[in-house]
Amino acid sequence: MEPIIDIHVHIMPYHMVKPSALELIKHGRKDYADVERYSADPKAFLSFLDTLGVERAGLINYVAPQIIGFTPEVNDWSAKYCSAAPDRLIAFGGVLPGTVADAGAEVDRIAKLGARDFVVKPFQADRVLEAVGKALT
Repeated sequence: MEPIIDIHVHIMPYHMVKPSALELIKHGRKDYADVERYSADPKAFLSFLDTLGVERAGLINYVAPQIIGFTPEVNDWSAKYCSAAPDRLIAFGGVLPGTVADAGAEVDRIAKLGARDFVVKPFQADRVLEAVGKALT
């Protein structure tokens, strides 16, 4: 059987999420307590992956202070979380130009933390979340 790798998982630091974004994340979810537990405990998340037969997971977090609330510190959180099992958890770093003085230096800093890939999103995510919020109401 081929290994399963889920390369786009949003395990995130919920304590950094803006209340308005958290409301959207929680809306209609019956499993939110599980999601929160997996985000707080890498071993619990790895056990969950084992039940699904998932060998590795890429954790996607990106800097979006105005939308989600994530500042560049989300990169530190993600790298630390993934350090619990670097053979199975892949940290994606996020750089949003304009939130750091030197985006190139930030890429270097994130790489030194242990991130193995990057997300650069200078797009208008606020429009996407606004549309999702309207659809949910």
